[in-house]
Amino acid sequence: MECKAAGESVFAKDVIFEGNCEQAVDTELTLPDYCPDIGRLLKCRLIPMITSRQVNFDSLVVEGNARISVVYLDDRDKKIRCCERDYQFKASVPYEDTAENVRLLADARVDYVNCRALSQRKLDIHGAFTVHMTAVCRRENELVTDVEGDGLRLRRESREISDLVCCTHTGFELSEAIELSEGKPPISSIIRTKAVICAEETECIPGKLTVKGSALFTMVYCTEQDSDPDRMEYVIPFSQFFDLPGVDESCQFDIALNCDMLEVSPRTDSDGEYRRVDVDLGVSADIRVYRDREASWVSDAYSVDYELNCVRKQVRLERLCGTASDTPVIRQSLELGDIKIEKVCDLWADVADSREVYRDGKTVVTGNMAVCMMIRDPSRGVVYSEKNARFECALAQPSCGQNVRPECTAVVRSCGYTVSGDSKLEIQAELCVRSSLYEDIAARQICSVELDESRPKSPDNRPAAVLYFAEPGEELWNIAREYNSSVESIQLDNGIEGDAVEESRLLIVTA
Repeated sequence: MECKAAGESVFAKDVIFEGNCEQAVDTELTLPDYCPDIGRLLKCRLIPMITSRQVNFDSLVVEGNARISVVYLDDRDKKIRCCERDYQFKASVPYEDTAENVRLLADARVDYVNCRALSQRKLDIHGAFTVHMTAVCRRENELVTDVEGDGLRLRRESREISDLVCCTHTGFELSEAIELSEGKPPISSIIRTKAVICAEETECIPGKLTVKGSALFTMVYCTEQDSDPDRMEYVIPFSQFFDLPGVDESCQFDIALNCDMLEVSPRTDSDGEYRRVDVDLGVSADIRVYRDREASWVSDAYSVDYELNCVRKQVRLERLCGTASDTPVIRQSLELGDIKIEKVCDLWADVADSREVYRDGKTVVTGNMAVCMMIRDPSRGVVYSEKNARFECALAQPSCGQNVRPECTAVVRSCGYTVSGDSKLEIQAELCVRSSLYEDIAARQICSVELDESRPKSPDNRPAAVLYFAEPGEELWNIAREYNSSVESIQLDNGIEGDAVEESRLLIVTA
């Protein structure tokens, strides 16, 4: 006879697909008429930018632009120049799942890029990047909280969990008209741009999530007055509201912001000089909102009347222990070997790889930065150099359990330097690091119980009471199950308050 079970629903994030799709870039680039001829190549960069994510019934599709940026010295003025071209891509992987409200997360990492000049105006470019896709959904799990049946004894477990209220992937745009500060020369051409998004204040209000933060925009540009480029930085503040049904002040959240699109257009001022730029940013937001609650489930069962047939199932739950963010400054000394420093024309850094581990109450993030430099050497002119710099930073995060898992992102917000020798630089890189600490909870539960009435437990063979010598730490549940008793009766007969024996002792176990 099948016993009647009662339950409740809990919700958690479920990763239903994770995989990579490699994209090759093989193309020729011809300089537009307004670009001067190539004298010497300095650096070729490949910058993938994702513009759309689609979940189809049979595939996951990511589309975007891979921006090819070629930095070179021109043949005439020996100035640093840049030519860019957007290469459209579409990455697709097969997908089959019946889950609803699936959201697709994606990011792209460059594997390599090579560039060679076929002529002073034509380039041959070969490269590749990898699009990493993760499909997630809000999955409902049923926890069995009670079972009714003749002579049933139930063992329940309970834990504090984070119930997933909603998860969504959305985006917003930022636009800003930026004027060059006084004393800065006008723009001749743009060499390099970068934008880093950092969330600074977040707040849940009924039905909405408010996020305040800033985008640090950096532009390096060529001027007519100087042979070396100039640089500007500008902070674009933002305040964004996200409509999230079911959210209130009691919720906690995990949000990650990324810059998916950056378009920069020079504009003239009233004097006809290019002293302003229109900046358009596309920002993607990956949002998970949780509500803490206590969940309980039936983890074991037996009957004093009949043998049981039980079906067990493991349910994965999670708890968001908390989030943390910081902007640590990493300092490193770089030796440039045979390169002599007359002037640093440009310097920037990107996180090449990172990993995180939780230990001693802290999430420790370690990794490598690729420090890229264009240096004017007295005898060789402008040369490009790239060095690897290790970094490590720690964010204090109190643990809420045993099986904890940090999820971190780290980007270089800005990078400065000091020349400390003929071939030596001291760099100061400001990172934007955020970490979310989760506890993974494996709930092994009884999901169905059937009384086997063909196998009754005969009371004739059962003694009214037994004496049992218990060892320290022995659980009363196991003793009660062995002798067809109950935890409550053992506690009452022996004056025990807890669920386990604290020290060696003799117990009276009644049936």
